[in-house]
Amino acid sequence: MNMKILSLYPYSINQKHTETVRFGAASDISLEYVLKKHSKLLPKRMIEKIKEAIALGQKQKPLYELHNEVYKDLFEAESIETLKSEYPEFSDIKDIVSLEKNRSKAIKAVQKIMPLKDFTLDYIKRLYRPTPQDSLVQEYGFSNRSLIQWLNKKLNIKKLNGNYLQLLKMSNEEENSRIAELARHAIFSNTEAQEYRLKKAAEAHKTPEYRTKKKQEMKDYYIRHPETARKTGLISKLTWDRCPEIKEAFGRYTRKLSPYVKKVLSKKQTGAPLTEQEKRTTSGYYKGFWEENEHLRPIYQKRRLEVIEELNAKNSETFD
Repeated sequence: MNMKILSLYPYSINQKHTETVRFGAASDISLEYVLKKHSKLLPKRMIEKIKEAIALGQKQKPLYELHNEVYKDLFEAESIETLKSEYPEFSDIKDIVSLEKNRSKAIKAVQKIMPLKDFTLDYIKRLYRPTPQDSLVQEYGFSNRSLIQWLNKKLNIKKLNGNYLQLLKMSNEEENSRIAELARHAIFSNTEAQEYRLKKAAEAHKTPEYRTKKKQEMKDYYIRHPETARKTGLISKLTWDRCPEIKEAFGRYTRKLSPYVKKVLSKKQTGAPLTEQEKRTTSGYYKGFWEENEHLRPIYQKRRLEVIEELNAKNSETFD
């Protein structure tokens, strides 16, 4: 499936101080540091695993790698029953099917995306992967975060501590390097285009209405500047052609999705107009892929930069 790659620029960049932006080193987030300073943030299962890793002389092992090992069986579980047997801490979790007759907006939203029987396990996996709340809101078609909070309470699902999630992110050296690299290359040579790129990057922290408005502004900008649109499209196409491993990863990721999402993606491929719900679904699809395949971001960015450099070498004008 020839899917379009999302923009890989940072969510926020300080235009005036780009050169002095600093990112914490993953090496600073050692397992000993996490255990000593932040044990209250950790799931009990992680505390035990960290102690074991330290005892084995693996104190520099990245926290996020250990997290993935601890919850590997959770990510591969095929039923809630299997999940509960592997992870007793989830024994009190309820299936959303028990709330089928509830008139909640959350239930109605889920029913539009997938059968209720498929939701609870899918949701827990995404919650512990972990997937940001804003992405969960989009993927499941929720109107706001309060619906997620309502579900967590009704289903007895304990989400991971927000500060723990931050530690996971900071312990990922590839992610830190990716963000730093993107910060260095996120400036367009064209002043007006630069302004649009920075505004576009800020959308992740705004409301759906704001994002819709800015998307339209970007479309209008490309209409006024067709040459920029042509260059951007060419760069994306050539980059995509050089990323066979990312294409394969998209294929594997897509095969795991619900029939509804696949149907929406097929509709998008035909060029047919999408409803607002379908647009949210496709947006959640791309975000979900990159969140699950963070290690591929640096590869895509590196090849994109290579394409830009090669095109600049062949043309007297500079490509954005």
